[in-house]
Amino acid sequence: MIDFNGVKCPVCGVPFQEDDDVVVCPQCGAPYHRHCYEKEGKCIFTGLHESGKEWSPPSPPKAPDVSAEIKDRECPACGCLNSHSALFCSRCGGSLLGQPQRYQNSPPPPVPPHPGQSQQQPPPYAPYGGAPQRGPYIPAPFIFDPMGGVNPADMLDTGVSFGDASKLVKQNTSYYMPVFRYIKQTRRNKFNFSAFLFSGAWMLYRKQYKYGAIFTGLMFLLYLLYLSASVFVATPQLISLMEQAGMDISQGFSPSSEQMLVISQLMGEDPVIYLKVCLPLICLVLMLAVMIFLGVRGNKMYMNHCVRKVREVKSANLADEPQMTLDNLGGVNTSIAVCMFVCYFLLVNVVPLLL
Repeated sequence: MIDFNGVKCPVCGVPFQEDDDVVVCPQCGAPYHRHCYEKEGKCIFTGLHESGKEWSPPSPPKAPDVSAEIKDRECPACGCLNSHSALFCSRCGGSLLGQPQRYQNSPPPPVPPHPGQSQQQPPPYAPYGGAPQRGPYIPAPFIFDPMGGVNPADMLDTGVSFGDASKLVKQNTSYYMPVFRYIKQTRRNKFNFSAFLFSGAWMLYRKQYKYGAIFTGLMFLLYLLYLSASVFVATPQLISLMEQAGMDISQGFSPSSEQMLVISQLMGEDPVIYLKVCLPLICLVLMLAVMIFLGVRGNKMYMNHCVRKVREVKSANLADEPQMTLDNLGGVNTSIAVCMFVCYFLLVNVVPLLL
């Protein structure tokens, strides 16, 4: 006998219960409540009768496609956005059921002793399946937050959330996410010492290839100008001034006050001579200006780069889902960092010897 429990009556739509009085159409096999069938006076599936087919229960609803769901379920442990029906985080494996305290590194509750047994302290909790550790339990001082306290669901810009930007940043999101939030809220920049010290190399390391190539080439050009100006312009001009002041070059640069006065007068009479002597210093000042500019504007430029990249990925017709594509495009370029270090070493130690 067919079990119709849970199947809806085709007349009243109420699911059949175990004690219901159910009648079945002798022709197609459709079930009804007895009073519903008597109310209609016949089977309502006349189309099945005419085609000679039998009634079959409706198929269960199709399971939702997890990959097509919106990612709005935030992990309370790491802040990663997961699918709406997910139970566990796809990044850290933590529970998404709203009780993260059950899965943190805390000792299990004590078990009350049986009558006649002495009270014993349970062994300290050993995370990740390790052996219980002896001694008093010391709770962890803090839980690392990869988002630096920023909610991944908050919007960084139109159509771009902080969670999307973190997919591109990847490394050191605990620094960049709060900085992006500060820039968005205050409209002011925060100084980036990495961008200041490494300039275009930092931008290339952070995959800002367009501006990274521009600033790297500019710094390289200014450094070559500095070396060329020092060797071919400033040094010959200083030697000429020393000779005119009556100095013995073979004895080194140790002028007397009278000789320094003569050199100053010669430089003051001809501004071109003064410019030639100061040309290497001008190149160094320009290099410092570029470094300060990138230190001040680096975080803002990187934030705009992330926003622009996320929008490009979301607007493109990609086979992979946007979050996976951002994961693939994001992060840093370690190989280019090693290459830049080698080029810097050669530029500082080898090029001056050639000149």
